[in-house]
Amino acid sequence: MKSSRPIAILTDFGLTDHFVGVLKGVIKSIAPDAYTVDITHENPPGDIQRAAVTLWQSKSYFPPGTIFLCVVDPGVGTARNAIIVESGQNYYIGPDNGVFSFVLESGFQVHEITNSDFFLPNPSKTFHGRDLFAPVAAHVSLGIEPSHLGQAVNNIVRKPDPLLEYHTPEEIHGQILHVDRFGNLLTSLGCFYHHDGDSLLFDPWLPILDKHSMKKILRSRDINIEIPGGNSLSVVENFSQVSQGECGALIGSSRLFEIVAYNDSASRLLGLVGGEVIHLNIL
Repeated sequence: MKSSRPIAILTDFGLTDHFVGVLKGVIKSIAPDAYTVDITHENPPGDIQRAAVTLWQSKSYFPPGTIFLCVVDPGVGTARNAIIVESGQNYYIGPDNGVFSFVLESGFQVHEITNSDFFLPNPSKTFHGRDLFAPVAAHVSLGIEPSHLGQAVNNIVRKPDPLLEYHTPEEIHGQILHVDRFGNLLTSLGCFYHHDGDSLLFDPWLPILDKHSMKKILRSRDINIEIPGGNSLSVVENFSQVSQGECGALIGSSRLFEIVAYNDSASRLLGLVGGEVIHLNIL
């Protein structure tokens, strides 16, 4: 049986050790025609929310039917469940620790992974990526149905939504999600789509209850971003519009606002890190 579904892999394994290569070797041993794509292996160790956001940033750019193998698993070897999630047309395989929180669509279905027929023999307590998740991903790529892997479950672990709320009609509260390798500060403020000239359509990315009432058309020249300490940043279209040694805010490739510097680290210049509250002000 040939494998036709791509397997997209996200881990915190890094590239120094053998872990990633072995993961792919297991997949190829079971499904020789499988093709794998690396999302990243440099997720900060054990940072489940970072992995959940990265998965959300990535999933729309893969073809329908992709198998997402996500192994950021600080609870490996504990009582936490292993799961496979069917959401939309995709499959998500990994630990039940919240890593799939931001990609779940309505009507998603979850099965525990308990059928050891699809594991490697004598699985270790510390490398479920190799012994459990990778072989299951390979078998699913060959057409094995989730119902063959274990029983259906109704509840899974969800990470709390990052802050994204209206404080007043003229102010949206958000937070810094994380700092990327360039020192840019990714925020929870978005998604924003360009709309009719310099206008922006705000269509929240998080599954908040009042999403439709939060949709709003804004003009980019009427927005600034207030950061801790009371300073405000102007909105720019690209990095080069930010003066050297200063910072600005722009809509990044994920359609979330990012706080950036030109050829420098905004995190270093501003002394800001993940978790800090920021405000989008409509002037």
